[in-house]
Amino acid sequence: MAEEQMYFSWTDYFVFVGMLVVSTVIGLYHGFKWRPWSRGGSCRGSSEVGSSSVEEQPGDSSAEEFLTGSGKMGTLPVALSMLASFLSSITLMGQPAEVYLFGPQLWLFGVAAFLAIPVINYVMIPFFHKLQITSAYEYFGMRFGRNVQRLASVLFTVQMILYLALVLYAPALALSQVTGLNTLFVVTAMYVVVIFYTTIGGMKAVVWTDTFQVVVLYVAMFAVLIKGTVEVGGLDTVWRRNVEHGRGDLFKWTTDPTERYSVWSSFVGAAVLHMAVYGANQLQVQRYLTVPSVKQARQMIWINCAGWTVVVLLTVYAGMLIFAKYAACDPITSGLVTKADQLFPLFVMDSVGDLPGFPGLFVAGIFSAGLSTVSTGLNSLAAIWFAELDGTQFKAKLSDRGRGLTVKMFSLGFGLLSFALVFLVPFMSGLAPVAIALSSFFSGTLFGLFMLGMYVPFANAVGATVGLLAGIGVVGWMTMGAQWATDAGQIVNPRLPLSTGGCAAMNLTVVLLDAP
Repeated sequence: MAEEQMYFSWTDYFVFVGMLVVSTVIGLYHGFKWRPWSRGGSCRGSSEVGSSSVEEQPGDSSAEEFLTGSGKMGTLPVALSMLASFLSSITLMGQPAEVYLFGPQLWLFGVAAFLAIPVINYVMIPFFHKLQITSAYEYFGMRFGRNVQRLASVLFTVQMILYLALVLYAPALALSQVTGLNTLFVVTAMYVVVIFYTTIGGMKAVVWTDTFQVVVLYVAMFAVLIKGTVEVGGLDTVWRRNVEHGRGDLFKWTTDPTERYSVWSSFVGAAVLHMAVYGANQLQVQRYLTVPSVKQARQMIWINCAGWTVVVLLTVYAGMLIFAKYAACDPITSGLVTKADQLFPLFVMDSVGDLPGFPGLFVAGIFSAGLSTVSTGLNSLAAIWFAELDGTQFKAKLSDRGRGLTVKMFSLGFGLLSFALVFLVPFMSGLAPVAIALSSFFSGTLFGLFMLGMYVPFANAVGATVGLLAGIGVVGWMTMGAQWATDAGQIVNPRLPLSTGGCAAMNLTVVLLDAP
C-alpha cells in the first residue's frame, strides 16, 4: 500500500478562509451598521422582550433586536437558518460513518420529518406566536411556576452546551486530517470566529451567516459526491458493491428493540424526535418569532423539512459511496483511520485531493454546518437566561442598551463554557450516536411537558416536575445501558461485514492522521 501525505493547497486555504471571512464580515455588518433612527431611540410601551405591545426602534443594542431580529425578518433566510441550525457537522460526518458500518436505513430519518409538520404547523407555531415569548420555557413558568421553568432551562442548557462542543470538534478533526494542524488549535480558532460574530451581530448576523453557510454546505456536498461517484464508476457501481456486501436493505421491519435501525425506530421514532425538536427546542421556537406571521412560520417548516430530507439522503449516499470506494480495503481495519467519523475526510482527500479547491470546499461545508449550529445555540441560550431574569431588580433597572449588552454577555459566556467542554469530546464514542442520545434525553420529555400543560388542565407543578425528571431518567437509563453493554463486549449491533482482502493490490493516497 502506497502512502502519501497530502495537505491543503493554497487554493484550499483560500476557499476555506474565504468562508470564515464572509461569516465574520456579516457579523460585523449587523453589529456595527449605523442607523440614524436608533440614536437616542427609546422604547414606547412595554419593554419586555417578546411582548406584542413593544413599539421601539432600538437599533442593534436592544435585546429584542439581538434575539429575534425584532420579528421582522424574511421567510426564506430564516428557513435556511433553521435548516442550518438543525444540521451540524455531526450530520455530515457521523451519518456517512453510520451508513458505512450499519447500512442505509438511516435514510428514513429524512423523510420522517414530514410526519411532524401537521402538529408543528397547526398546534405549536400558533401557540408560540400567540404567547409571543422569547424563551420557549417561559410557558412552563406561566403554567407550572418559575421552578419548573428554571429546571427546564437548566436541562436544555446542559444538553446544548455538550452538543455545541461536539459539533465544532467534528469539523476540527476533519481539518486536522487534511492540513496536519493540531485539532485543539483549529477548535480554538473556530470558537473565536463564531463567538465573535454571534456576540457582535445577534440574530440577524446568525440568520444571514447561516444562509450563506448552508449554501456552502450544499455546494460542497454535491461537488464532492458527484466527483467521487464519477471516479468510482457511476451510480450502478455504488449500488452494486453495496448490495454485494449486504448493504442494500432499505427497510427492516423487525420489532426487536435492540436493532440499531428499523422502520419503527428510523421512521416512526424519528418522526416523534422531529416533532419534539421542532416543537420544544429553543433553537427552532425562537425562529418562529423572527417572522411577522404564522403563515410565514409554516412556510419555513416546509422549506426546512425539504432541505433536511435532501441533506439526509446526501449523507446516506455518501456512506454508500465511501463503502463502494473501500469495499476491498476497509480503512478502519487496515489502520488508515482510527475512528469511523474520519472516513468522509479520508474519502475526500483520496478521491478529490488532487483537485485544487475541492478539499477546501469540503472542509468549508463541514465547518459551515458546525458554525451555524453553534451560533444559533449561543443566541438561544442567551434568550433563555435573559428570560430567567424576569422579575428581578437587575433586569428592571436595565436600560434598552443595557439589555442588549446583557444578552451579548450571556452569549459570550456560554460560548466560552462550550469551548471548555471540547476537551471531553475525544473521550466520547461515535459522534452521531452521542448527538442522537443527547437529543433523546431532553427533547422528547420537554415536548411531552408542553403537551401536558396544553391538554391536561388538572396537571400541576409537582406532576410536571416528576414527569420531566422521570422521562429523562428512563431514556437516560436505556441509552447509557446500551452504551455500557456495548463497552462490556455485549455487542448489540454488530457491524456489517468489512474486508481488507484487497488492500495489498490498492494504491491509496491518504492523509496524515496523527497531526503534530
